[in-house]
Order: sequence, then structure tokens, then C-alpha cells
Amino acid sequence: MYFCEVKSRQKGKVYKSYFIRESYRTEKGPRSRTICNVTALPEEVRELIRLGLQGKKVVEVEKLGLEERSDFGGLAVLREAWER
Repeated sequence: MYFCEVKSRQKGKVYKSYFIRESYRTEKGPRSRTICNVTALPEEVRELIRLGLQGKKVVEVEKLGLEERSDFGGLAVLREAWER
């Protein structure tokens, strides 16, 4: 998956749209499809998504303070699986 910025022009104005896309192969060659349109999200959130898709660390898990919370449920399972 990757973050994609698409610029389009309409009546002299430039519009930007942002998508999460996925590449895959078929018998006819490489293709891609849109997974999610993130244009409506705030710019800061789109940047976090972009960095995450690039595999960059956005925030250290320890700084989130999840260990102190008793109601973080499924996140504990995901974190344990990630650490394994």
C-alpha cells in the first residue's frame, strides 16, 4: 500500500485528492486500486498516515501510555503479536 496525491484541474483551478492505494499483479500486468480516499481528513492526519505507510515510526508506543490504561483491550493483543 502507498499514499498517492492526485492533482486535477477544473476551470483553471487545481484540486488535490489523496488516496491510499494498493498495487497488485494480474495476468495482464501490474494494476492498482484505491483502498481509501483520505482527502477529507485533516492534513496532519494524512501526514501521519503517509509516514506510517512508509514504515516510519510516528510515535513511540511507550509514550502512548497504554500500559497504564485498563481499557485498551484489543490493542494489548495486537501489541503482543507485534512484539513476537
